[in-house]
Amino acid sequence: MFDKKFLFLLCFCVSMSSAFVVQPCARTGISSPNKSLFASQNESEGEKRRRLAEFVNLEPLSESSNRRERIKREEEIKVQFADYGNDLWQLRSNIDDLSSELVKAISKGDNHVENGIRKTLRKVEKRDPEIVYKMELERMTHAANEGRIQDESRHKSNALNARSCLPQFNLEGLWVGKYGENGYEMINVTYAGDTLIAYKVTGDANVPRGEITFQVDLNPIGSKKKIKDVLKPIILTENASKKWGTKQLPRYHGLGRVAEENFLNSQWMQGQLIIIGKEYFSFAWVPIEHQIFFGRPSPELALKMLRDGGVASLKDKSWEAPPTLDDDINVWKVYATHCLERTEETFEEELSGNEFGCIWEEADAEECFFE
Repeated sequence: MFDKKFLFLLCFCVSMSSAFVVQPCARTGISSPNKSLFASQNESEGEKRRRLAEFVNLEPLSESSNRRERIKREEEIKVQFADYGNDLWQLRSNIDDLSSELVKAISKGDNHVENGIRKTLRKVEKRDPEIVYKMELERMTHAANEGRIQDESRHKSNALNARSCLPQFNLEGLWVGKYGENGYEMINVTYAGDTLIAYKVTGDANVPRGEITFQVDLNPIGSKKKIKDVLKPIILTENASKKWGTKQLPRYHGLGRVAEENFLNSQWMQGQLIIIGKEYFSFAWVPIEHQIFFGRPSPELALKMLRDGGVASLKDKSWEAPPTLDDDINVWKVYATHCLERTEETFEEELSGNEFGCIWEEADAEECFFE
């Protein structure tokens, strides 16, 4: 039932002329020398000139040799695996077909055909980062249990290479989604091992900022993992596939938090993380049939939401130099907030109109948020 409702709402969203369209955000430049960079009227002219000088004659930093080597290494890893999306889905379809042929060959006792299929299957499976990640984790654990340190290190490196090509493990950072009547909220996604944890950066009356809003165990070899527990991907219609550029939406079991007002009676309920390409995802609170669609915020929107979400106001303080490593952590917090406000003040224009237009269009279309 849940799958059908999700697919219906997704198809409805796709049929609209504009939904979840990423709009280019206007990036404001630095003001000219004869125009004040900052709003404060209390700053001395010397202070203004000093701050202006920070932005003059800036040139792109040259890439270090370490960065070039890292980029080259990442590209080499990427070409080892099928591109995430339709190429990967086709690869998995081929794996299923080969597995069926293998079963038939075994049942017929045809060893020659069986060995040929096994060889082809092993070669094809090496192109699937999810399969490789699981296999390398199992080999790493086995090597660790036997005390084979070098083999353990090698399998760990192979596992991390495959993991880097899976979107569900690369969602770190800030995202914005619409929490029903509470409006747009910002979350920060991080990982503890293979567990995705989403913290609220801006909160509401039910679940305040700083609390976990949902979490997902993505470890493919967890002690409680069973084949029957693996969720099948959602298969999209042809029109939806064209809209999103993918034929399938992978999903994973998770836990979503709900609470009464003032964070009372907080509890976890069954949920699902749904990967929608590399740029979007949604999380569904399954029992209450509620889904939230998340997109990346623009820098301007992130700054605004951080300020509006309760970033502490600054005391009147002029920073001639950043704090030292010996300073108290609270001093660093004040300085970081100071930098946040100063960065926002370098924008020449304020956000106008729909502040969330840089994430998606027509935000008043409730159906587009799978709610």
